[in-house]
Amino acid sequence: MSIADKLKGVKLPQSKKRNTPLWKGPTEDGITQSLLSRFLVCRERFRLKVIEGLAPEDRFSHYREYGDMWHVCEEDLAKTEVLGKSWLGALKDYCQGLCRQYPTEQEKVDHWYNVCKVQFPLYVDYWKQHPDVKERIPLLQEQVFNVPYQLPSGRIVRLRGKWDSVDLIGKRNGGIYLQENKSKGDIYEEQLKRQLRFDLQTMLYLVALHEYQYPTEKLLKEGQEAEGPEEFNDHKILGVRYNVIRRPLSGGKGSIRRHQPSKSNPQGESKADFYARVAQYIKDEPEFFFMRWKVEISDADIDKFKREFLNPVLEQLCDWYEWIVSVPKENLWDHPEGIHSRHPYGVYNVLDEGGSSDFDEYMDNGSMIGLRQVESLFGELQ
Repeated sequence: MSIADKLKGVKLPQSKKRNTPLWKGPTEDGITQSLLSRFLVCRERFRLKVIEGLAPEDRFSHYREYGDMWHVCEEDLAKTEVLGKSWLGALKDYCQGLCRQYPTEQEKVDHWYNVCKVQFPLYVDYWKQHPDVKERIPLLQEQVFNVPYQLPSGRIVRLRGKWDSVDLIGKRNGGIYLQENKSKGDIYEEQLKRQLRFDLQTMLYLVALHEYQYPTEKLLKEGQEAEGPEEFNDHKILGVRYNVIRRPLSGGKGSIRRHQPSKSNPQGESKADFYARVAQYIKDEPEFFFMRWKVEISDADIDKFKREFLNPVLEQLCDWYEWIVSVPKENLWDHPEGIHSRHPYGVYNVLDEGGSSDFDEYMDNGSMIGLRQVESLFGELQ
């Protein structure tokens, strides 16, 4: 008898449906960049997550968890400013928690723990003599924020997230830079640098940082306090340091496999020897694994992001939420202006995949290079 046959007639446990929305909306609970990106992709799928509180079963993902392992190490190092053994203890504690969370994936957790263990000290050693590190005064580290932000309509939404690091760079005429730490398998340098001035997370975090530094009188009444070290309010926010770590064993250089037992080596390669080989690849070409760009982002860039994206989308989000919580589920689609929708299959958005479009240069600086003027949109139908 198959498993399917055995399950016939068996009543499986059902999750209890919510009677009230999980999310109290952008003005009370606030919005993160990850939730905002979900709203942009599909409003119905966003509703299922934030209103009904549905989520897929949790699974171990080395793409996500390696980044989180790295953040744990960065956070501990920022506290001590010395590459001692405490970061390793913090990493070990985090990975032990992952083993308890994913008991059937402990071997994978251990693998990526060992990769992070050999890569992180090489990263610290590589950057320690860089002027931005030597002339760096940490102001905020792994700082959770919940910042009120006023929209043109007068509504106040709360921008939420966590800044990896906010630093004062430069002893003379220095300025404040937000540091974003990312671990990636593939790194496209020119594309990344070009997109940072309109990148959702980077720009939303900078908008929040500006509001955090100089909240208006109205926002102070909403509970936002001017905080941070004295240097924070004495210097201008100049931009972002985008810190990218290439995740080893993700294709390309250094993507090696552990040697299996052979006649000459019946025991095969030990774990220690394998991770030592991984470390050697990183030592030989650290610039391939560690990249960092300091990108100046002006007040005009911030204003452009707010005007062309953040303000209109947050206004739409507020309108959407007010509609969703005011009508029965069967009437969600009946808004006279079609405020709610479900994204169909068969649509490809290169921007959502981290790429760029043919119109980016024109939008950024008016350049017509690579573009032409057309007289018909339906040539293929003629």
